[in-house]
Amino acid sequence: MSESDEIIIGKVAERLSFFFSNANLRMDKFLRREVTNKANEGGFVTIDVLLRFNTIKNITEDPKLIAKAAKEVKQPLLKLKEDESAIGRVEPFTNDMMEDNVKVTLRVSNIPTKDTDSGPDYDVSREEMVDMFKEFGDVAMVRLLKSKLKGYTNKVAVNRAFVEFHSVEDMEKAVAELCTEDINDESLKPKKVLTVKGTELRVKTMQQWLDKKKTKRDGQSPKAQNNNKEKSKKRANAEAEEEEMKAQIEAIQFKLDWKPGCVISVKGLPDNCDREMILAAVKSFMGDGEITVRADYSRGQKDGAVRFDEPNEKISSLALELKEGKITIGEEKVQSASVLEGEEEKKYYDDYIAFRTKQMRMHAEEKLKRKKRKTRQ
Repeated sequence: MSESDEIIIGKVAERLSFFFSNANLRMDKFLRREVTNKANEGGFVTIDVLLRFNTIKNITEDPKLIAKAAKEVKQPLLKLKEDESAIGRVEPFTNDMMEDNVKVTLRVSNIPTKDTDSGPDYDVSREEMVDMFKEFGDVAMVRLLKSKLKGYTNKVAVNRAFVEFHSVEDMEKAVAELCTEDINDESLKPKKVLTVKGTELRVKTMQQWLDKKKTKRDGQSPKAQNNNKEKSKKRANAEAEEEEMKAQIEAIQFKLDWKPGCVISVKGLPDNCDREMILAAVKSFMGDGEITVRADYSRGQKDGAVRFDEPNEKISSLALELKEGKITIGEEKVQSASVLEGEEEKKYYDDYIAFRTKQMRMHAEEKLKRKKRKTRQ
């Protein structure tokens, strides 16, 4: 195994550890459905499905390396199907695990922020927060919290986060060092104080935070308590819907079963060029038969491409005649034309697929937002 493959496997293993963790499955409805579907024996998720996730796809698209990465994950332990086409958890994720996060989660506050054009944002990354807390054990998730505050059109940083560990043992190590027994007694100091850019972080267990909220709530009138419950319920539902929307959009992936030798790169197009002009020149040579051809071009660009769905023996001849000026576009000779091959061809299709995927996701996001606005009305 090469050194580069080892690096890739390590990065993919980190992503798999996150995706299959209890912490993520509690929030990720899409993946949770996959691993808990009764029709899916063993709770396996196919590698094809995992390759829809950009954070994996951006590392590698090699199913074999992803399968090898699954074998390296320690938290949670993962298993492979016999043909190594799918990955699952050794310990199944069950409904009673949905509330297990309290005993393995810290509530961190006083996290420094910075001013941006769109409002306060965190002055520390999730990765930096993970590095800070991993001395106590395996960190499953860091959620830097944002809220919709008055005066801002978007969600902004609120100086707080949840840090969730994979195991109770690791959580206990962190609590022993970073927390005090009574968060209301300011005279008590933790054994260790973590700092970020000169700012001391305040750390309590999620249970301590929940208990404090309950004490405060119990001191309110019944009406105020009911109002708070309704607000919390609505907020939780909104957050769940948003996570569901993100999961659905993330799963969208444009598919194209492309064949080699079907793309002509054309450079030095005339200033007044458009798609119709390119297609007219192509059809004048190819004829109006059963050939599907597309012009990948935006008005004002100097370069473009002609793409066929299927290989054709006339494609290379068309490229040659365009290059030699025997075929013109808008009565002007192009600078160059050639059939794409090898890495250039693969890059073309990768860029095209990424572009179409982005288009589809943006369309889906806008559609879901419109639906959300209608629901609120």
